[in-house]
Order: sequence, then structure tokens, then C-alpha cells
Amino acid sequence: MFGKERRLYKVKISEDIMYYSEISFFALRNKVPFGKPRKGIIKKGTTGEIIKKWGKKYFSPDVNQAGIEEFTPAGQPYILIPYKKVENLYKVMD
Repeated sequence: MFGKERRLYKVKISEDIMYYSEISFFALRNKVPFGKPRKGIIKKGTTGEIIKKWGKKYFSPDVNQAGIEEFTPAGQPYILIPYKKVENLYKVMD
């Protein structure tokens, strides 16, 4: 099915990844009201899954882990990050 989500494999990020810069639209969208903008860095050691949805691949980080608040919207840890941002920067977990 086209809109169906399919989990491909579990991964662990092997190096820090700049998801967005502090002065981008995403930083302004993801900041807490009256707070500082978030850094937008996916830290080394972040775990998640590579999934396929809508015919494209995405990285979906696990929700309950330290550092996830640095690159997710306030109060919404469930996000899909385009695969090209994490491509070749992860290790497949067994």
C-alpha cells in the first residue's frame, strides 16, 4: 500500500548530524515560547528506525531517550526525518 508504514531496520546514529541550523525556519518552529531556539543536532548514539512511508525512506527516532528535545518540536517527539539526512551516518542494530 502507498500510505502504509513499513519498518525496515533499527539503527543507531554513528556521528553527530546537523538536522537544521539555529537560524532556520525549523529552529523557530521548534522553539519553546519565550525560550532559546533548539540546536537541531541529532547526537551520536541516538537510536531509531528506518521506515518506508509514502514511497520514501525516513528516520524515526525512538521517543524516550536523552537529547531528543534538541531536534524535535516542543511536546511532539514523533517526527520523520528524511533519509538523506542520516544516509551512511548510522549502524544497523541487530
